[in-house]
Amino acid sequence: MNDAANSISTIISTKVLTPMQAIIYAAFWEFVAFFLCKFIIGFAVAGTMGAGIANQDYMNSYVILSALVGAAIWVAVCTRTGMPISTSHALIGGIIGAVWFVYGSKALIAKGIIQTLSFIVLSPLIGFIFSFLLLCFFRLILKNCQRKKVERTFKRLQLFSTAAFCVGHGSNDAQKTMGIIAVLMYSVLNNPEVSSGVQNVTAAFYDVGKGFYIPDGLALICYVVMSLGIAIGGKHVIKTLGGGLSKITPIKGFTSEISGAATLILTSILGIPVSTTHTITGGIIGVGIIDGVKNVKWVTAKRIILAWILTIPVPMVISGLIHVFLNLLIA
Repeated sequence: MNDAANSISTIISTKVLTPMQAIIYAAFWEFVAFFLCKFIIGFAVAGTMGAGIANQDYMNSYVILSALVGAAIWVAVCTRTGMPISTSHALIGGIIGAVWFVYGSKALIAKGIIQTLSFIVLSPLIGFIFSFLLLCFFRLILKNCQRKKVERTFKRLQLFSTAAFCVGHGSNDAQKTMGIIAVLMYSVLNNPEVSSGVQNVTAAFYDVGKGFYIPDGLALICYVVMSLGIAIGGKHVIKTLGGGLSKITPIKGFTSEISGAATLILTSILGIPVSTTHTITGGIIGVGIIDGVKNVKWVTAKRIILAWILTIPVPMVISGLIHVFLNLLIA
């Protein structure tokens, strides 16, 4: 409902598609990302989420429950207030807090955390630079073309850029949930204290003998749910990104989406969990600033950046406290 809304914010604001058409269109392309990951780029991001942030030995059901609840609370608050934040980083913050508050820093994997934190800065910067340069290039080669003709052309091209961005979003974001669920399955099957009934259900579609991996059934479920997220809502986020940062024209919408899609697909191949929100926001600011600094609504930009800064610490504290409470209950 939050990140998925980013995928269709620009195409709705430029009136290329109606909200309902955009929802159906985006949901289809989000699902197509499953085949891209399955047959071409793999599920490296899921591996990072499931085994690259914290040691698998500490990723038990209580940690995962705490991380999910903490992240969900923060995402719900930000979605309600129209702040396009990173659900990925909220989840990562939740994992860090749930593990750290109970088991200490020894249970965390510094390399994975540092890599993820660095891309909080790098992903919007890449989106900003790429979209800025691409729009400069388009304006240079199209400077003698009629404005209305250019607008009609890029309205059609936005269908392609939105599809590419949805595929990029699905290839990176859906994997984050897969990684968390897969490591939960792994922990359940390796925990003798868990009832055999739960283990039997889990084993029905997860083979512990293979170690950590992403089963096809799990991947399909996550992509279906990601598509449902678009269908359910996110209108406040669509409003913020569709016009709250800068006035979006078809050429600007196309440019920001293509830059975002390229960033997402590249990082998915590298196995780096990045924020779709960060990439598209950087792209929108990049195409907005080309007409002057005043063309960007910096008050909104500052609110978004503040939400980004809080997105790891707040879920980290909430999840950490939840896990401490759960440990006191089961002790």
